[in-house]
Amino acid sequence: MAKHLLILGPQASGKGTQASMLAQELNIRHIGMGERLREEAASGSRLGRVIKAHIDKGELVPDELTCKMILREIERAPRGCILDGFPRNIEQAEFLDKNVGVDTVIVLTLSDKTAIERIGGRRECPKGHDYHLKYNPPKRQGVCDIDGLPLQQRSDDIPAAIKKRLQLYHEQTEPVIEHYRSKVITIDGEAPIPDVHLAILKALHHKKERR
Repeated sequence: MAKHLLILGPQASGKGTQASMLAQELNIRHIGMGERLREEAASGSRLGRVIKAHIDKGELVPDELTCKMILREIERAPRGCILDGFPRNIEQAEFLDKNVGVDTVIVLTLSDKTAIERIGGRRECPKGHDYHLKYNPPKRQGVCDIDGLPLQQRSDDIPAAIKKRLQLYHEQTEPVIEHYRSKVITIDGEAPIPDVHLAILKALHHKKERR
């Protein structure tokens, strides 16, 4: 039977990294909503231009669009998946409950101060290779180690957009945690990546033993 997990947390809490590691560990699919939306935005399609306008302003993409996209992606994951970046509000959570169901919700905690520091230092190359000025700098300043292309800051990583996204998280996404309270495991997202991953695995194992 397919299992569906969620990973929630503020921007830069490490959701994508941890979801990718966990998907490999559990042999399920990692579905990163942000990545899917950015791919569509970069495509230049009519839908992509609408999505890009919201992303550039630090706004959430309308539920009607994200719900359709996420359901399509879940249908392509017969073994199950871990959703990263969805649901972002109660309406999306209710849509997910109605159409799929959720087994476990992993919540990564992170202070706004740390989130702003992490987000502001992110850089990426046009082919999607990610870096951070402090935590994962390239060997040559401003240039991707892998393909030599110039690095750039995402349009939604500027200070004004960062603060707006964090505000939206507190107002709209944190209530989702309460919605799933009986399925939540909480992990300190301030810790180093390997420690966070180990804590998640231990929490999942403990949860399984209690059933």
